[in-house]
Amino acid sequence: MNIELLRAIANASAANTVVYVSAEDGLPLLKDGLISVDQSLKDPNDANKIGASITEVGVKYLHDNANHEQAHGRPMASFAVQSGVILPKTTRKSGGGAGAPTKYPFATMEIGQFFFVANSEVDKGDAVKTLSSAAGSANQRFAIETGQMKTVQRAKRGEGNKAIKGPDGKNLMETVTIPVKVMTKKFVVRPVKAGTQLSATMVAPADGAVVARVELKPNEEAA
Repeated sequence: MNIELLRAIANASAANTVVYVSAEDGLPLLKDGLISVDQSLKDPNDANKIGASITEVGVKYLHDNANHEQAHGRPMASFAVQSGVILPKTTRKSGGGAGAPTKYPFATMEIGQFFFVANSEVDKGDAVKTLSSAAGSANQRFAIETGQMKTVQRAKRGEGNKAIKGPDGKNLMETVTIPVKVMTKKFVVRPVKAGTQLSATMVAPADGAVVARVELKPNEEAA
């Protein structure tokens, strides 16, 4: 059972937007009566996908499952994945990092899909910073090793994975040999302002960030 997809459909239904599903992903949910589909509602980027909405049975299933997950201390995804993003231009460098939250729906996203997070939904009110870390971790998580190695220079890290500074205030560097990894999925983050047109059917309701899965270049290495 693809719980993350079902949650995304539920969130989209609540926001009066649409999640498109393939037959492979949607059929198990449809057979169990958790979703309904509209054959006339086609994904503008993939004609093999159609619009889905959650049913009352699906809502009850999520409610029961949420109680179970909360009882076991498991995080829940709460951000609706959508298609057809109009990706804003980069205005600041996106960073990466470890320890990214698992509540974001990276695992279920396909190329061209995106989700929006408002500044008010993250700690310290900076969705770009929070999502850049999460997306960077996701990019690394879905990367695979090629069996080759490379030598790189990077900042030395100390307690709490913080860069160690020299007497001049600059980062101390070290030379290390690391495995070469190629990406299998790539996620990018862009800041957006309230009122920005994110897709043909969605306008940003507040200041925040949009996270989109984009196409990879051939043999694109993970940073």
